[in-house]
Amino acid sequence: MLYITAFKNYTEFQELFGVRQFDNGQKARKNKILLALLKDKAFFKDAVKSGNLYPFGIKNMTDLRNYLAHRIHVSGAKSKKLCHKIWLLDRYYYSDKYTLDEMAGVCEDGTPNAVRYINTENNRPWKMKAGKFYKHLIESTAFGKKLNQTLVIWLCEEFSRDWTAHVIGRLPKNKLYVNDNFADIYNSERLKGYDTNPDAFVSCMTNKGYHNFYKNAVNAKAAYLEDETGMIIARCIIFTDVYDEEGNTWRYAERQYSVDCNDVYKQALVDALIQAGEIDCFKKVGASCHDSSAIVDIHGNSLADKKFHIDCDLDWNDTLSYMDTFKWYSMSERKADNYGHGGYALDVTEGSLAAADEDQDPEPDEYDSYHECNAYEVCTVYYHGNEETCDVEDRDDFKIFKGRWYHEDDIVICPHCGSKMLNPDYYGADDDVYYSELTGKSYCDTDCRDEAEEEYKKENWFYSDYDGEWYEDKDDLVTYQKYNCITGEYMEKTISKNSYFDLIDNNELHPWGGLYFDVINEEVGKPYGYETLLEFDLLAA
Repeated sequence: MLYITAFKNYTEFQELFGVRQFDNGQKARKNKILLALLKDKAFFKDAVKSGNLYPFGIKNMTDLRNYLAHRIHVSGAKSKKLCHKIWLLDRYYYSDKYTLDEMAGVCEDGTPNAVRYINTENNRPWKMKAGKFYKHLIESTAFGKKLNQTLVIWLCEEFSRDWTAHVIGRLPKNKLYVNDNFADIYNSERLKGYDTNPDAFVSCMTNKGYHNFYKNAVNAKAAYLEDETGMIIARCIIFTDVYDEEGNTWRYAERQYSVDCNDVYKQALVDALIQAGEIDCFKKVGASCHDSSAIVDIHGNSLADKKFHIDCDLDWNDTLSYMDTFKWYSMSERKADNYGHGGYALDVTEGSLAAADEDQDPEPDEYDSYHECNAYEVCTVYYHGNEETCDVEDRDDFKIFKGRWYHEDDIVICPHCGSKMLNPDYYGADDDVYYSELTGKSYCDTDCRDEAEEEYKKENWFYSDYDGEWYEDKDDLVTYQKYNCITGEYMEKTISKNSYFDLIDNNELHPWGGLYFDVINEEVGKPYGYETLLEFDLLAA
């Protein structure tokens, strides 16, 4: 414990890793991936031995991910076996058998969640799901082989999301706009998916008419991605003049929303803004709207410790749109900040400070079964396989997956391909969770299950060359001599006992010298080259 500098005492530990408890008694630990690293005895011992104590001072997931990716890169670069260099998402990785071609990993058919690669064993292009490909790159390195599987799975999920966003952002069908058209990004008629799902963008400010706040009170721009039909698939606000304590000015993107709350589309929007040179930092994709410090720069470095503020000209009755980051307001200084300096709360949904102060809303009359309390508006969510209701303003524990809200514990990673799937502890085949009796694991689809079973058989079962099938018991197989007419030689091959006896009964295998041959010299009734076999004492006469 003396080496850990991420926290100094129990109070700081609780702030970083404490367990949150909800009204219904459910609990969830903060930063549990980071805690898994600190509790990994093998990793701890290796770090202390090497003298690299940096990871024990990490306080956020952004720095953790950057550290691990750097270590994977360094470990791969040192390996003589990993001779193929691969450039993905601004970092080099190394592989013993895979490389990239001029497509730089992007599939010809535009499949966003897959990586196109060249298998150097046959010099042919293939594609693999992004998470699975990244898992190969991680576990090819000496450092990656030692990593806790919890960390590997998390890294693969993060890479898969970012890679998918990277590909989507480069597809010509999606176009980026940055302007002052705030009305459109809060108009449901312009947002994809609203015609079938009124909760498509999960934004409490849609259709409220509060968007003029961004024109009148702050310095901001609207940013959004349109698909080929001209509908908005992701949008955000860019605050163009954000100041830190040192007086530096930043352009900051926040309030990212997308169709079906899809983090990939949000990240694609951020990536497009970075490529266009429109922003310097952004709110981390997937962070809660209540978290005012989850800010990273365009190089992926955490800015969580910085204090930011913006100029804000807002009076008591002026229009106000909900503020995620700069939620504390000083009316006398005309500034809004992210660290609690101002005395007025801007994270309100009533449309103005005056309306929020009047609090004339009626008592909530809908029941939130997840938190076991009343709410003004609830939606259907799924928790541990059960259907629940949840306050639409308090869904931080839930993620959109396949158009539904699932608890974060209900979404896991497919052990074969690295894609998201529902937790097999609570869901089954009706929910696209496919269990394998052979491997004892569940998979996201039947293809993954079949591929995993095939790999399992290759590692643990025995192959019959003749039958082209795998057999669990080695005693189910025997061998025979197969003739190669090109080389004129026999090769020992495996065959199942059932096929073996069938061929003998049909006179398709021929005994000689205690072995069976598929082809013999009919003129002499012996194998071809039997003299040579005897000479080298390969067979008994």
